[in-house]
Amino acid sequence: MKDNKATKLIRTVWGKLGVWLIAILLFAVMSAASDKFLTASNLINVVRQVAVTGIVALGATFVVTSGEIDLSQGGVVCLAGCFCAHLMMNVGMNPWIASIITILLSVVAFIFLGSIVAYLDVPSFIATLGFNYVLSGLVLLLTNSKAITGLPESFTKIARGYIFNDSIPIVAIILLVLYAFGAYVQRYRVFGRNVAIVGENRQAAQLSGINVRLIKVLAFAVGGACSALAGIVLAARLGSGQPSSGSDSSLMALAAVYVGGASKSSVINTLAGTLIIGMINNGLNLIGLNAAFKEIILGTIIVAAVILDIVRSKRAESHIVK
Repeated sequence: MKDNKATKLIRTVWGKLGVWLIAILLFAVMSAASDKFLTASNLINVVRQVAVTGIVALGATFVVTSGEIDLSQGGVVCLAGCFCAHLMMNVGMNPWIASIITILLSVVAFIFLGSIVAYLDVPSFIATLGFNYVLSGLVLLLTNSKAITGLPESFTKIARGYIFNDSIPIVAIILLVLYAFGAYVQRYRVFGRNVAIVGENRQAAQLSGINVRLIKVLAFAVGGACSALAGIVLAARLGSGQPSSGSDSSLMALAAVYVGGASKSSVINTLAGTLIIGMINNGLNLIGLNAAFKEIILGTIIVAAVILDIVRSKRAESHIVK
């Protein structure tokens, strides 16, 4: 009886918190393992580190939820940061206008990319992988393989500045606002619900009158906007447009989505996945682990997260069948 009650309690807590329970436990473990983890400077550093991945992962959530995958987000992050820096330093454009133009161009590019996937039925894996190579080439042409430095302080404070008596990083507010809006769209707006329906069952979505191809295109557009914004934030944090920056953003974002549980299609869970990846990465840095082992551990986590997500999906399907 006691075992049954304990099992029910665990299931109840897991059902309520899900992946957030793992994030909470990991936070407690990291706090106990290192006395440096809970320091204000380190926690701010964690927030800044996860901001870029988190913004990219937000867009990736909509793409993955629609039943597709995007491997070009890392290229977008890099090109967006460099292009925005180019507009400011070489064209003399206002930082806000440069940022808006960069995001709009990214959206247009991803509408084109999404159309190739949705209307020409090109597998998203192939289309986005090829697009990533195109973006990498454009970065080299734009920068001539050199960093664009000297970005104005009015721009860099997006990622380096604080509010409320220098206690809360601006980038943390940006991240929370984006995820709050993303969660609202996903849960309460028609577009968000349609994305989930399309991803779960394309034929059923078509029969119910949903424009499946348009939904997929719009999901890619959201991914493009988020990736471009992430690139701008990264450039602001680095204080320059680096032609080698953000190259691993795609994989880190997908890791966050799958750790959060892609089968549940939850923006909020993606945020938890982002924090888990960030805390693990930060914890490994604090203990001084070799960079090679960090890559191995993070790669293992990605594979394990995908396997657990598949197992969780199959169990859910078996319960529905019963």
